[in-house]
Amino acid sequence: PLGQGVGVCEGIAKTVKILCDALGIWCMIAISEANPEKNIKYRHAWNIIRAEGKYCHLDATFDNSLGTGDNIRYDYFNLSDSAFFRDHEPVLYKAPPCSEGNLFYYLVKKQSFTKTEDVEKRALQAIKKKKNLTFHWRGGYLTREKLTELLQLLEGTARGRGKYAQVSLNWPQAILSVRFLDELPENELVLEEVKDT
Repeated sequence: PLGQGVGVCEGIAKTVKILCDALGIWCMIAISEANPEKNIKYRHAWNIIRAEGKYCHLDATFDNSLGTGDNIRYDYFNLSDSAFFRDHEPVLYKAPPCSEGNLFYYLVKKQSFTKTEDVEKRALQAIKKKKNLTFHWRGGYLTREKLTELLQLLEGTARGRGKYAQVSLNWPQAILSVRFLDELPENELVLEEVKDT
């Protein structure tokens, strides 16, 4: 990616390692095996970093596949093992345990909500500022019922301001990214799939 401007997960993980090394941040490259039973055709590479004395997973490839334009995503930025391995295969070789989840990007940036009132408040702020809202739901499991409740809340909040809500969902990580539009979108809910390129 640094030399050619493109790359798959291995090149992206190596680029993150080079940048972390230059900044004096401890970093390693982690690799998982393919899993044909889950339709995972290839090995995958990402990074484990140490921040504030704690180890965290960082997958710039997955984040890059989710972000569009000025909507940069951090769904896989500083995750614990329990969160990360919801949609990643285990590492092939020994790696330090990433047991702390308090450095997760959305938690640090106060974009991880446990109450629907907080979601509504932030949605109103985003509409007013003409911005997207991306947040992590940690108010219990993101079940279909809870997702339906959040979607109804976001749609009602948007309609109350003359807008429509289009939600992109990273289900394994319980992250919703909401665009507030002037016209009814063709798809009000988009289930996101991360890509290895």
